[in-house]
Amino acid sequence: MIVGELKLVDGKAVLTNTKTIEQSSLTSDCWLIQFDGLDACKTCPVRGKRDCGGGETLKRLKKEAR
Repeated sequence: MIVGELKLVDGKAVLTNTKTIEQSSLTSDCWLIQFDGLDACKTCPVRGKRDCGGGETLKRLKKEAR
């Protein structure tokens, strides 16, 4: 799976900041965290709340960031 951002350039959609992720490596944890790491949490409306789906991926990334 290719994941990236779209940017409008002269009225056309251009794919930027792409990366390839093997779907077989994804877990049931929040996909945005698995794609973008801790940066995904910055604008997440459920950040720090019970509904957060970060699970083990979020715990691991926080531990690695220390």
